Amino acid sequence: MILRKPDFYDSFKCIASRCSDTCCVGWEIDIDENSQAAYHKVTGAFGDKLRENIEDGHFKLLPHDRCPFLDKENLCEIYAHLGEGALCDICREHPRFVEVYGDIMERGLGLCCEEAARLLLTGNGSLTFTTEECNEPEDELDDDDREIRDEVLYAREQIFATLADKTLTFQEKLHNIFGNSNENPFAPLENAEAYLELLAKLESYGPAWDEALARIKAKVDTVQDVTALEDQGFFSETESERLLAYLIYRHYAKCLMEGREQGKLMFALFFWNLARFFTCELAGSTAADAQAIKINAVKMLSKQLEYAEEIMEFVESSLDE
Repeated sequence: MILRKPDFYDSFKCIASRCSDTCCVGWEIDIDENSQAAYHKVTGAFGDKLRENIEDGHFKLLPHDRCPFLDKENLCEIYAHLGEGALCDICREHPRFVEVYGDIMERGLGLCCEEAARLLLTGNGSLTFTTEECNEPEDELDDDDREIRDEVLYAREQIFATLADKTLTFQEKLHNIFGNSNENPFAPLENAEAYLELLAKLESYGPAWDEALARIKAKVDTVQDVTALEDQGFFSETESERLLAYLIYRHYAKCLMEGREQGKLMFALFFWNLARFFTCELAGSTAADAQAIKINAVKMLSKQLEYAEEIMEFVESSLDE
């Protein structure tokens, strides 16, 4: 099995209480069967607390969707009492993700995590990937499926090569990959209003997104000509290239199972345009500096768009033309 990872993957380590956010609020936390069995064997007062806060295979969330084992310092009580090995699968692996395409495994880090977003955006130069051998079980593919897999991954490699090509201007890269031109900087949609209309159709992940969407609407409503809305200037070309490459890395090859090849490609452009046109609106008022504003904007979009299959399917289908 070949394992592929982005250049910043191995540098990742949870920053715990230094994070301005927490993974343990706003999500339903499913508990795998092995962890549930282990939790039922924990003795003492903490064992009682574990069992009292498990219901239907997940933790009972407190008000504001807070995990019952998140302490006042935003640290995990399960980790503190029982060690990292006692964490359930989703808590131990988050924000990591994995995709398997036959004898190729690809790992990455979700951009809902601010440390993952920071590592991506602060990396030097074009996004690159490492490959190594690993002893993981592979998915069986027949010869026809393997050929199609290789064609899709080759097409993706050509996209990465285009984004990294220093002989091309950034605009030329966008044109070669997405067919985007200066005539419509809002491609793949018509204008800023079209972005807002699509976002308004999506189920919200929570109050933070509702507030961000309200700020985006207020911004669009105050612009007399929505085609003249400007890039807010936070993302450098290198940061933009790395973000586009990473979104394509995470989503494009899944067209092998899900279809919507064009929609998955255009999703990267859709995400990037939202991030650059509405950086401040997405980030809100809590960020203290330009880097934090960029990270918070990317994190907000990732939380809303990338973590619900129904939302990804709807957005990709809307862009799959």
